[in-house]
Amino acid sequence: MISKFPFFLTLILGGFSAWLWLNDHVMRALSVMILLPLWLLLMGLWWALRLKGKRLSRLAVVIVCIAVFFGLFRYDGSADGSAFPSLAWRWQKKTSLPELHNIAGQAEAPTASPVGVADMPRFLGVKGDGVLKEPNWQTNWKTHAPREVWRIEVGDGWSGFAVAGHRAITQEQRGEEECVTCYDIATGKLLWSHADQTRFDEAMGGIGPRATPTIDAAKGVVFTLGAKGLLNCLDLSTGAMRWKRETLKEAAATSNLQWGQSSSPLLAGEVVICSGGEGGTSLLAYRQDSGEIAWKAGENGGSYSSPVLMTLAGREQIVSVNNGSVTGHDPAKGSLLWSFDWPGAFPKVGQPVQVTPDRFLVTSSYGVKGHLIEIKAAAEDKLSTTSIWSSSHPRTKFSSASVFGTHAYASDEGTFCCVDLTTGERGWREGRYGFGQHVRVGEQWMLVQAEKGFVALVKANPEQLEEVSRLEALNSKTWNPPTLAGRWLLVRNDREAVCYEIPAK
Repeated sequence: MISKFPFFLTLILGGFSAWLWLNDHVMRALSVMILLPLWLLLMGLWWALRLKGKRLSRLAVVIVCIAVFFGLFRYDGSADGSAFPSLAWRWQKKTSLPELHNIAGQAEAPTASPVGVADMPRFLGVKGDGVLKEPNWQTNWKTHAPREVWRIEVGDGWSGFAVAGHRAITQEQRGEEECVTCYDIATGKLLWSHADQTRFDEAMGGIGPRATPTIDAAKGVVFTLGAKGLLNCLDLSTGAMRWKRETLKEAAATSNLQWGQSSSPLLAGEVVICSGGEGGTSLLAYRQDSGEIAWKAGENGGSYSSPVLMTLAGREQIVSVNNGSVTGHDPAKGSLLWSFDWPGAFPKVGQPVQVTPDRFLVTSSYGVKGHLIEIKAAAEDKLSTTSIWSSSHPRTKFSSASVFGTHAYASDEGTFCCVDLTTGERGWREGRYGFGQHVRVGEQWMLVQAEKGFVALVKANPEQLEEVSRLEALNSKTWNPPTLAGRWLLVRNDREAVCYEIPAK
């Protein structure tokens, strides 16, 4: 029986590992993080203990091998969104960029934007719904290749760009400084920076801020939420501080979210709204002009998803994905209009996506089912909720679905897929774009930022994946959302940012 131990051990652990990978299971990285080390350890112990008289010497060999491995390698975070581990030599150090500190910009008259640039003032478009205007640019990038305008190094972080005029603003970590940085979209030149002495560093998710800035060009301000919940209101032209608030403290959160604050600020009327942390208040609204708290709402804590304005059942409302629920709130007072229980201990990141005037889709992963939720008028000025269907697909994890009519397109544990919204059933599933981000463009296109760095233009087709064009933009792990500002495309990751101009039609 002892001689057959390697066979049975390999059969059991190898079979379980193969099942995890063949099914793209959410926990498939366990086969590398736990099952493979367990197999190696048990095989080493079997080899050491099977022969009497040599056990001590062989155990010493096993211990030395383990010590050498840990002496040579260190864990360097997740290689991708499946939590597949990345290893680095212990002496290998990541190149760090110099700190920026506070670099004031010049108060200047409005500068004309480059031809083809349009404002993109927040995460996932003007409305934050991931739906952009019909493209006025070439879709065949083989015959009409986008022009690389500039490429620069940037600091750590998973923030995207927000664009107003000739200014492109993002967040990045520089050493011990969490920075808001403003670049000239035409040249990539740094126009100003604002630095706070704070640093978020989580082993699996990485370093730095996650949320994309939100710009109010009419008022000349930009709002940013740092990874530790620091809300800044900055002057759009100069980067000068107008006010700041500590949202986690004011939400009475028990702690920060494990992977850092990731939701982008929402502008509604005269307030700016942020999601909370672990436990405590779900939403906080601050007066845009002064930073004073206007209202607080919800007691279920926050999530990684950003609050968004929707009109459902004929009523404008804030839809908020919280730690264990989805809720609708009156934008003026924050009063609760409806609540839908959506429990689950794992993170909820995807944005709620409107499907019809009364229905919207919420999706997640980690074994948490998504729902098509219907909102209807109810008694006492309230609204009621109904789950039309629940499904394990798509498992969006970091990203959000794009809806075209009766079909949704999304990342399903790293592979693109199509889901029938009338039934919740998944159709085709292909296209290894990994755990990237994507937005809908017009009535038939999706711009996909793949996790490996390339950008793909995909045509919505419920019958099959139809990739039309591809752009080799970046070449390392990319979790940042793409920013399409008219015909100008801005993409970045935790190493570099690049700007392209897509040829006009």
